[in-house]
Amino acid sequence: MRRTNSPSLQQRLTAILALLTVAPAAGLAADTRFGVDAALTHDNNVNRAAYAGEEQTDEILAVEGYAARSFRLSNRSGVVVQGGLRLREHREFGDLSNLAALGRVAYRFQPSPGYTGAWIELAGTAEALRYRDSELRDGYVQSGSVSVGKYFTDRIRIGAGLGLDEREGKEGALYDLSTTRAWLTLDYRLTPGITVYGSTTWIQGDHVFTASDPATQLQLIPYADVYVPDPAFADAFGGVPPMAYRMEATTMLFEIGVNIPIRVNQALDFGASWYDSETDQGGGKYDGTIFRIGYLYRFR
Repeated sequence: MRRTNSPSLQQRLTAILALLTVAPAAGLAADTRFGVDAALTHDNNVNRAAYAGEEQTDEILAVEGYAARSFRLSNRSGVVVQGGLRLREHREFGDLSNLAALGRVAYRFQPSPGYTGAWIELAGTAEALRYRDSELRDGYVQSGSVSVGKYFTDRIRIGAGLGLDEREGKEGALYDLSTTRAWLTLDYRLTPGITVYGSTTWIQGDHVFTASDPATQLQLIPYADVYVPDPAFADAFGGVPPMAYRMEATTMLFEIGVNIPIRVNQALDFGASWYDSETDQGGGKYDGTIFRIGYLYRFR
């Protein structure tokens, strides 16, 4: 349910900026890095349609600039503080274009020394979102996670983690979402520079589905916590906004990709993701595929 005493979006933005200025005790060695990531993605079910005949495709251009600073706490532990801005521009559904302010703090320690010694990471993130013309989606996201990772050889790295994500919408309760996720990752270095990677993620909790088909709507309504019209997709349905439903559901997400350096501080990243969601009750489903081409630049 919506939290009436939650901090305002302005307070969230202030908190994110505070993350960027808080540093551990003076005297610790620090290293600041800057970078820009750009990605073009194609999503064949951007509206998360529960009825296959209503799936809409879109291309999204995202550009993110960030600064990260590392603090070494001991021979086996350290903290990374990162913040930045991200712009996403949708080609077909411009109302979904958005600007985000991002902040992240991560603490990592390695119980046993050595290159193949496992590490443990505790991380927290905060994200403030403003959409071009979709107040339903304006709001913030905050997340916490714990993960472990290990190099088994100089080519193979495996990781696993568990996280909790909380999102609150500024207008209404459709995007008041709470989800739990668990993931496994595998990186394999083909050459000293080229890395292929894959992951699988399980997500359980609040999801948003859309539907205009009357039979699908009747199927979803009895099990929806919230259902409201979503004007962002009205143009695709003759000016009539489809209904959006917040429901308890489970998603499986699979990703594969390859990272190819083109210079010392630049790389190309190609990836594909497949997602499949199903409601806990009522039989609602959606699935889709995302293809991504990315360019990564690190300032020296």
